[in-house]
Amino acid sequence: MRGEKVRYIMTMIAMCGLVGSSVGICSGTAGLFYTAISEDLGISKATISLTYTISALASAFSGLAIPRVLRRESNLKPLIFAGVLLSCGGTALLSAASGIWMLYILSAVRGIGAGLLSFVLATTVINQWFLAKNGLMVSIAMAFSGLPNVLLANLFARIIETAGWRFGYLFVTGVMVLFSLPALLYPVCLRPAQCSMEPYGYKEYLKFREEHPEAAVVTQGNDHIGMTSPQMIGLFFFSMIVCIIASMLQHLSSFAVSLGMTAAVGALMTSTASAANIVSKLIYGVMTDRVGPYKSSLFCAAVNVAAVVILITVHTPAAMVIASFMFGFTFANSSTAMSMLTKDLYGMENYTRVYPLISFSGSAANAVGVTLIGMLYDASGSYYAVFIVCLIMQVLVLMDVFSLMRIGKKEKTA
Repeated sequence: MRGEKVRYIMTMIAMCGLVGSSVGICSGTAGLFYTAISEDLGISKATISLTYTISALASAFSGLAIPRVLRRESNLKPLIFAGVLLSCGGTALLSAASGIWMLYILSAVRGIGAGLLSFVLATTVINQWFLAKNGLMVSIAMAFSGLPNVLLANLFARIIETAGWRFGYLFVTGVMVLFSLPALLYPVCLRPAQCSMEPYGYKEYLKFREEHPEAAVVTQGNDHIGMTSPQMIGLFFFSMIVCIIASMLQHLSSFAVSLGMTAAVGALMTSTASAANIVSKLIYGVMTDRVGPYKSSLFCAAVNVAAVVILITVHTPAAMVIASFMFGFTFANSSTAMSMLTKDLYGMENYTRVYPLISFSGSAANAVGVTLIGMLYDASGSYYAVFIVCLIMQVLVLMDVFSLMRIGKKEKTA
């Protein structure tokens, strides 16, 4: 029995490490290098920032390949080794880049590797291993997409400033490898049955379903996957809108400066929003296990609406920092909710067929969201227009979640 508990724990640690390496560090540290590379190579920041878009799109595309790989091969080790080799190798080679095209190509390479290790793989494995407290476990893994950046961003920035961006990439590579070690060294199985085990809480899960049919559970879902079905359109719309809203994080600091506040206030706003990135996912996971993913998503969207209203109307440093933390609740919808809503509507049988598509649409939207927000600011000359658009989009998210909730109830009734 003790050995089984160790397997559950190590499986979670391995998946959290992969998310932390591929999303939290590989993607989360990209912006720290822009200024240093720009000054050293004489390339504009706008040109260099395209490396993030290239890496994000490459990651989104490679995530689409995971279901096919898992159907052919249940052994996760080759997939994990390939992902670590590409993501860490591409990051290390960036230290030797001498021009923009090398930066672009290597960003694509490490993006492909990161996509093999990120949310699609982690949530697929966790869904197979954890039936009880599934929402909490998924949210814990998702939280690692923000945790390394919150804890290590200052360290990374200091190393880049003192030792240079080339050594900085090598240091980041070392931390990525460190986060990936549990998955590389421990024999992680795709399904518990491959290790002669049952999913965590299997008996309790069956009892819970009988006593709480209204709560979030792993259902059989809808066997028909149509790209034009209402639930698929609703999920696509949800993923793209919430991920565009989440990209607003990159502009919070600039918004504070545009109001005449100090750069320190802007940095604090970004930090508190990043902290909410972690807190909101954990809250979402606990809520999902109790009241389901729809009400949890509505709660996070409502908190974000209140945050945007405060950001538009109350311009004191304290209010801006508090509102930034509240704004960070949108990250639960742009990550954990996409997984939980997909599973509730389509079930585990179809999860690996649907979620990669939803994840791809969200990642692609996030990759271009920063640029779109910047273009809207340039066209309007003010961040007020940007936040009004965010407010409208968040209202649309609320309406979309209500629609998906009705569809989900109809599917379960049928």
